[in-house]
Amino acid sequence: MEQGFPYEEFRRGQRESLTRVERNLGKVIALKAPTGFGKTVVAILSHSKADRVLYAVRTRNEMSPVIKELVRVSYPFTIVFSGRRMCPLLKGRSVPSEDFWINCRVLRSRGVCPYFQNLPRVSSKEVMGIMESSPPDPHAIASNIASMLQVCPFFVLTQLVRRAKFVVVTYPYLFRDDIFRIAFPDLGLDEFYVVVDEAHTLLNPQSLYEEEVSERVINEALKEVRAFNVGEEVWSYLKGLREVVARVRSRMLTRVDKSRVYPGEGTLYLIEDAILDVRLKKLREFLNNPGGFTSITTRLSKIAKFLTLVREHWFRVYGVVSEDGFRELKVLPISYEPITQRLAQTKGVLLMSGTLPPKDIVKVVVSRDPYYIDVEGDYGPVFPRHNRFYVVHAGLTSSYRYRGERTFLGYAELITKIYEGLREGVVLATYPSYPFMERVLDNVTNIENQVVEGRGTTLGDVVKASKEADKLVVHAVAGGKLAEGIELLRDGVSAIKIVAVLGVPYPQPDDYVRDLREELRRYLTRSLADELVMDVPASIRTLQALGRAIRSGRDRAFMVLADRRFLTPRLRRILNLRYEAVARSTEEVVKLMKAFFEGFL
Repeated sequence: MEQGFPYEEFRRGQRESLTRVERNLGKVIALKAPTGFGKTVVAILSHSKADRVLYAVRTRNEMSPVIKELVRVSYPFTIVFSGRRMCPLLKGRSVPSEDFWINCRVLRSRGVCPYFQNLPRVSSKEVMGIMESSPPDPHAIASNIASMLQVCPFFVLTQLVRRAKFVVVTYPYLFRDDIFRIAFPDLGLDEFYVVVDEAHTLLNPQSLYEEEVSERVINEALKEVRAFNVGEEVWSYLKGLREVVARVRSRMLTRVDKSRVYPGEGTLYLIEDAILDVRLKKLREFLNNPGGFTSITTRLSKIAKFLTLVREHWFRVYGVVSEDGFRELKVLPISYEPITQRLAQTKGVLLMSGTLPPKDIVKVVVSRDPYYIDVEGDYGPVFPRHNRFYVVHAGLTSSYRYRGERTFLGYAELITKIYEGLREGVVLATYPSYPFMERVLDNVTNIENQVVEGRGTTLGDVVKASKEADKLVVHAVAGGKLAEGIELLRDGVSAIKIVAVLGVPYPQPDDYVRDLREELRRYLTRSLADELVMDVPASIRTLQALGRAIRSGRDRAFMVLADRRFLTPRLRRILNLRYEAVARSTEEVVKLMKAFFEGFL
């Protein structure tokens, strides 16, 4: 092994990227490299001389590859994710995070949580031994610590921070200061170098900062106030809030005047007092049952959490009717400033993704000139270029201007013909939105094996379906859990043989998009603001879908970009793809597809 590198050889650009990152620690570094390149091991080894690193991933499941590499290189580490999901007292019961932490604090302060009380009896060596011997799965590690040591996994893992070189966390522990403080009360963000995995997510600020309250939550809070005789002022405020949400009619985000939602500091303090009052009255039922106490909830906590974001300068309120038909209020950021401020506090930042946009776009988010490493641009393709084929179908577009029944018929015909022409494997078809997907599928009749993404669809459902059928179509919404999280293998090779992006997945033109664009235009050019709000999200969603097919040098895939707008200069600049062909008809696309898989292209 070279430089502690845990594999027999470097992939193209790995050694060079590792050295460049290491030499530029302390700056904002952007590393763009495809899935399968080995970004994780590059990030870890390049920070070998750093004293403490906060390694942030989007989800708990994405911790596993990082844990695996840290064990492989024998660096001391710890993990921190949802204390609520780690809690051995809850035993799988669902409790909102805002309620859980209040309950947890009460139990700890009263000395009645046995798992917290046992912390002084356990050594760091014992905990680290369990981490190293457990599967590289955060849930398994937490469960083993609780069952084998009888201690609170969350707090025993946070106690390891002082000893660990790497602290692997989910995004909220980096980007939300209130959550960061729960895990690291004695540390500042300025004591960490930071690695942000899947950093393209930062271009979508609402994915990091969002709170909501529904009409149902408000009604339940009103019942609590009446049942526990909390106070007339809180009751009056909630009635007014219910009237605001009752006026919501659209399935698109619609601006709501902040002054109609935020009651002022005085009423917010009264709500917080009411939460404690309700909780203390409910406490009587659980005096001798700490496990039951952790399950105490109050809807007022949800409303208070919502209002703490509403009062912040960079946030606005929007109303929307959810897919389930519930009226909701959402509070969302209209600036990158909350992200910029968090990253500015660190010792240095490494942003990593296979779909990072160009340097000038990244600069807007971090407010600093990043040191940009484009692995394939600097060192050539990581995987053989002939293993993939990109074709633009210029005969179709999902543009609102031209959208009609012929549009949906055209896309239905394309996906049907692709399925019929494929011998075996999986077709991943992505759509700009759920309504668009539904309209296309209304016209699809001849696909025997298919999975359609819905609210309850899981990755496990897709894996099962792919094993049961020789060929399968997975219909997914661009930017959703399937289009960005699916990985299907057959005999160690990607089972996804075709990715069809059916329309440019632009964000919906709602009030939130308009407000974000207007805010960015205050300090950016009109063109750059438009790119950030529309073209960048569409490009990232497209690249994420395309990246599902090629995971190693053994994979081959045919990529269809079914919208003539993929030929526009702005999208081509951000996508940075080389199109092998431009087709004018579905028949031409299918002919190219067959030629590719028969080895003629």
